[in-house]
Amino acid sequence: MPAIPLSWLARATAGGSPDARRELPSLTSLRGIAAVAVLLYHSSFLAYHFGGGAPPGICRRGYLAVDLFFVLSGFVLTHVYGSRLAANRDWAAIGRFLWARFCRIYPATLFTTAVYVLKHVIGQFDMPAGISFKTQLIAALFLFQVPWLDNIVINGPSWSISAEWYAYLLFPFVVPVIGRLKGRAAAATCVALLVLAAIDHTIASQEQQRASGWGALLRAWPEFMVGILAYRFYSEGHFRRVWGRDATFIVLLAAIAIASFVDAPDGVIVVLLVPLLLASVCNSGKATGMLNAWPLRWLGDISYSVYIFQMTAFAIPVTFAGVLVASGWGGYRFQAITILTAIGCGALVHRCIDVPMRVALRGSVNRVVGSAAFRPRRRAALRTAPPAVSARDL
Repeated sequence: MPAIPLSWLARATAGGSPDARRELPSLTSLRGIAAVAVLLYHSSFLAYHFGGGAPPGICRRGYLAVDLFFVLSGFVLTHVYGSRLAANRDWAAIGRFLWARFCRIYPATLFTTAVYVLKHVIGQFDMPAGISFKTQLIAALFLFQVPWLDNIVINGPSWSISAEWYAYLLFPFVVPVIGRLKGRAAAATCVALLVLAAIDHTIASQEQQRASGWGALLRAWPEFMVGILAYRFYSEGHFRRVWGRDATFIVLLAAIAIASFVDAPDGVIVVLLVPLLLASVCNSGKATGMLNAWPLRWLGDISYSVYIFQMTAFAIPVTFAGVLVASGWGGYRFQAITILTAIGCGALVHRCIDVPMRVALRGSVNRVVGSAAFRPRRRAALRTAPPAVSARDL
């Protein structure tokens, strides 16, 4: 396939220090914050049902952080891979992109699935009536839970990874299409997709979250494409001064908090997530210092493992809920314990499973690519590709 010149991608990687342009540390931190929001959501219900806590309050909207993940994914992938795929859109380049994504998401997913299999074998994981463990396992191993399963039993949070995998398959073909759009057409497309997402979230109530079936794809795909379009606007520098102000960042955070507190429609919050992303990545004030703080960046680095392994980690405090409550560790204390357990277990999975397996998988392919038959193509690709990207950008 011929290369397609995308001027907005070229501008994003031209000039200045390439390495500085590759890394978007504020978005790494934003990913970590989103992961904590999901933990707050799930742990608030666990504290209510098992830890003697109050009914979930503002934390009950934390599931919308998954929608931020979708937008972030489209944005960051365009930042990292957009110019590469624009410069070299043959099937080998697309294959390398998909393999890189597989290496990024599969190790922690496979490990979590293996834990569920072990629990099932030893009789610690009972399947609901009418649901086949074999079907669930096959879907989990191949990341096909969405849209084929109406009820995801093996590691429920993996629904979003399954939905995003389909977006990865489309990404190499969507970026050139978006690149050909003129400015107004791109803006109209972005608005239309946001309206579609808002309508979808308004139709689906908080109790009917689209986390399985075809509804999950309808939720994920438009938001992923919004992320691609948002990166285009970012690279073209639209309203950069407005996005760069601390006041913009603070107002957007306050608006999201108020919308959550007053029980505004989910669609309103989802729409606000996009300008929050732009305000985070463009900020040139004090908010940048906050977002670049090492604890938030560390949370962003481990966020994927924390997210994918959270349900297995939650089982630990739930098992000891009776003892904890009797010892005075119920309510918000119990919720704090569940969150810290999920973060701790996620950090271990990230360090001991995710990163080593990711490196091993990529290394196996690099050894093949580094053979004599592949060296000419590899050198040509390296001359046009952006610099290597750190783990926190993927």
